[in-house]
Amino acid sequence: MSEKKPDDLIRAKEFLGQVSKDLELNPEIIDEVMPYLLGMTKHIAHDVVRPAAPLAAFLVGLSAQNADVEVIKQRIAEVEEAVKGYRDGQA
Repeated sequence: MSEKKPDDLIRAKEFLGQVSKDLELNPEIIDEVMPYLLGMTKHIAHDVVRPAAPLAAFLVGLSAQNADVEVIKQRIAEVEEAVKGYRDGQA
C-alpha cells in the first residue's frame, strides 16, 4: 500500500475541483461532500470489499445527480446503513 503524504487531500481537492469544472459541475461541492464520501468509501472497503467502494461512490453520484449537498449527504447515509447491515450479517 502506498504511503499517504500530508498534501494528498490538498492535491485530491485540486484535481477534483478541476474535474468538476471540466464536467460542468459546481467545484465547491467537493469541499462539502469529500469527508462524507471518503468515510463512506473507507467503511465499504474495510467492511464489505474494496472494489465496491469507488463503485458505490459512483452510484451515490448517479442517484444524487445535480442535487444539493443535503441530498448527497442523505444518499451517503443510506449507503452507510447498507454497509452496517452487510457487516452485521443482515444482507
